Amino acid sequence: MNPEQLRQSARSKWLAYYQENRHWIVRLAIWSTYRGQRRPSSSFILGVLTALEPRLLDALPVIVELSNDPDRIISALGLNFNPDEELANRDNPAQLPPEPRLLPPKPFVSNRAEEHREETAQSHQT
Repeated sequence: MNPEQLRQSARSKWLAYYQENRHWIVRLAIWSTYRGQRRPSSSFILGVLTALEPRLLDALPVIVELSNDPDRIISALGLNFNPDEELANRDNPAQLPPEPRLLPPKPFVSNRAEEHREETAQSHQT
């Protein structure tokens, strides 16, 4: 599994778990703010995810070698968001920003043909 698949899986499993258990999670004194986002503590999220996502459990030893800061790990997994806001956005897609669109590449137009004609014309004049 590549890192992006792991992020997507962890995100969907965390949001599903949060939505199902929100009634008691919101009452716990585990809420924190990291980089402007209010969310449950990173340790709580990591604990939940290790039970829900076995591939994360396999990857955590390597991840912790790279960074032992739970907030940075949660951020790297793409989970530094307020789950209530994320669920509200998911339920009301009209409020979501539009998906970025890639513009088609510009066709390559070479001026070499014109330059070649000029060079040929100059060589014939001499």
